[in-house]
Order: sequence, then structure tokens, then C-alpha cells
Amino acid sequence: MIVRLNLSKPALTTSIAILTVLSSLAVAPPRARADSIQEFVMPSGGYLSIQFIGGSAAGVTTFGLGTSPNNFVAFFTGLPNSPSSLRAVNVGFFSAGTTIHMGMFTRFAGASGWAFSNGTDQASIVAFSDIDNSLGLGGSIIQQTGPNTWVLHLDDALSYKYDDDDNDVLIRLRITSKPVSTVPEPASGLLLLSGGALVAWRARRRRNNPVS
Repeated sequence: MIVRLNLSKPALTTSIAILTVLSSLAVAPPRARADSIQEFVMPSGGYLSIQFIGGSAAGVTTFGLGTSPNNFVAFFTGLPNSPSSLRAVNVGFFSAGTTIHMGMFTRFAGASGWAFSNGTDQASIVAFSDIDNSLGLGGSIIQQTGPNTWVLHLDDALSYKYDDDDNDVLIRLRITSKPVSTVPEPASGLLLLSGGALVAWRARRRRNNPVS
């Protein structure tokens, strides 16, 4: 049996409008959300080291740890094209469950800006998450590459103005039972807010902070 539907012109117009709205929603690009950042949490206690391993961007980025410009401590400068070091740097010893807060400062085309892994602004979200899930990690930029190693696929702090390609700065994280090398820790004591606790360590030598 064939059933024929006779739609009036107003009903047909309404149906087309609804389909148009649904179609636009289906293809609309995802917007970065404040809850999309997944910060790195120590899965076990140990010494954490970080190492710059690559990247592609025209901007100049400083990478370090901290929760704001006030307590940011730089570990690498000149990323990705003129890195200050290619060696792994010891960050310190952290207990299991400690959240490692990271930050970046980027200069490009006369502009500059900050991004932090605990931030809720657009710059931070784009830098520290994969808003279109292009990496296939559920929106995370943290890729586990071994039992105790991870790679961070970061956009820089100004990428939110241009793109989200997750390859401006690549940082390797490694957890070991002993410090990986004798590379000194950076200058000035850094206070990191992790959960409700303050994690502090003492620096072994003084380094000028390149970020003004």
C-alpha cells in the first residue's frame, strides 16, 4: 500500500527550515570548551624530566611550568626553530597524583600572549587541547609513547588566532626513579598549585627569566 503525504506549502517550508538548521549543526566546527583540557597527572611517583623534540611554527615560544605569569618558570626558549636546549631537563620529584601545570609564552607578528594548562581562556584551550580531535586522543594532546614516556602535541599561545594543528611545539615527558642527567633545575623556587597542595622545589643555579 502506498501512502501519499500531501504537505501544504507552510508545512513544507517549515520542514525545509528544520532540515537546514540540523544540517548546519552537523557540519559546524567544534568550539573549544573550558573543560576540554586534560592536564598531565603523575601516574606514579618519580623524577619528571621534559625535553623539546620538535615542532613547526613561525612564532617564538618559551615553555615552562606555572599557573600564571607571576609564577611561571621557563625551561626552554626559542621554540621551535631556535631552541635553547635539546637536552632533557629535570623538573623535580613528584608524588603520584600530582598535576603538572604547564605554561607557554609566544611572540609572533608583533603580538604576544600566554597559555596555561589550567587556563579557561581560548588561548589556553587551543594550546593545551585538541579541539577537533585530529590526534584521535579524545581531545587530549598527551600521547603515551611508552611505559614512562609521553609526548605533548602543543599549539603555541597565539594559535587560537590562526589554527589548531597540534604540532607547534612537541615536548617529551619522562618519569624515572632517578634524575635523568645532571642538567640543573631552573632558577628561583617555583610554587605550583596542584590540587589543594603546594609543590615547591629549590633551584640549583640562577637563570635569567627570558619573559618580561
